[in-house]
Amino acid sequence: MLLKKEVRMKNRLAILAALLICLGLGAAAEEMLTLTFVGDTSIGDAIQHRRSENSYHRVVAQKGMDWPFSLVAEQMRASDITIANLEGSITTRTRHKDTIRWPLVIDPSHTQILLSGGIDVVNTANNHAMDFYKEGYTQTLEHLDRAGIAHFGTLSPPGSTKINRQVILERKGAKIGFIGFTYPQESDLRHIEKATRELRDAGCDLVVLSLHWGRETYLTPNSAQYGFARKVLQFDIDLIYGHHPHVVQPIALYQGKPVLFSTGNFTFGTMSKVDPSTGLFQVSYDLSGDRPRLAAIRVIPLETRGSGDYRPTPVTEEAAQQAIFRKLTLKRPPKGFENLPDSFLTTGEAIFAANE
Repeated sequence: MLLKKEVRMKNRLAILAALLICLGLGAAAEEMLTLTFVGDTSIGDAIQHRRSENSYHRVVAQKGMDWPFSLVAEQMRASDITIANLEGSITTRTRHKDTIRWPLVIDPSHTQILLSGGIDVVNTANNHAMDFYKEGYTQTLEHLDRAGIAHFGTLSPPGSTKINRQVILERKGAKIGFIGFTYPQESDLRHIEKATRELRDAGCDLVVLSLHWGRETYLTPNSAQYGFARKVLQFDIDLIYGHHPHVVQPIALYQGKPVLFSTGNFTFGTMSKVDPSTGLFQVSYDLSGDRPRLAAIRVIPLETRGSGDYRPTPVTEEAAQQAIFRKLTLKRPPKGFENLPDSFLTTGEAIFAANE
């Protein structure tokens, strides 16, 4: 028997599908591509907390690998591609950098957690990629490869013939390229432009740029984020996927391209004293034309649970849902940026007709 919140979620998705069809956006499922982005995902613990009573490792050992995503796995697996920012090293090593306050360690068996949630690809370009030195980072990529989880953002180990700054996935006849950078600087612009050009030359229909940026715990983007977004979106990039602040920041459009400034924490084994708002950030493209066209943006509102639980949990009360949608809306959009249509504030959904 379905729980009330599950029925309501299914009803919302059915209404969205009907709207897409009415607008001529959803004539055939094979012509609509949906990318689902989730926030900071640390499926382990800071090493100093690993053996604590409510650590991520102990909770998973008690409740099973399916536990962390048990309330949202169905929606995640239904997406054409689900993308996460993986924070931490998947490693058996214990030696870590002394300069890192919270070295994040993930047991190699925990790749099963990612698989249980239907996560297809992860960004590894973030400030925790090298917590356990080069060896820990090498093991991270090896364990992801063994699990069959695509990854992008950090370079493959020295001596490898595989360069992994970017990766390409194919769904429904479309190629989607992913690029990832940590703390992006002006000097990275030429590398991003080059990577974008390489992905387009390889036949990519969509290019997603993942940026680990912004200030931690700040609910609004800073001027550096706005400035960098303006510059990189002059390249042939379709969407910016942001993370690092550990809280959500607004979604905006720049020249018709979505900017997810920050997707918040999704499941995180150490941090609990931050704003818990998060979501499944879903961006859909119509593939029926010569080039993919932005068709819809929707957010399934969630709250991330803290110590002892760690599950992203659906928000079912309307007032609480709309509070999250307000956090995802700019109060005063800077020059060139636009908020999503007003309907987003009440429904969490924005539909774009073919002539928009």
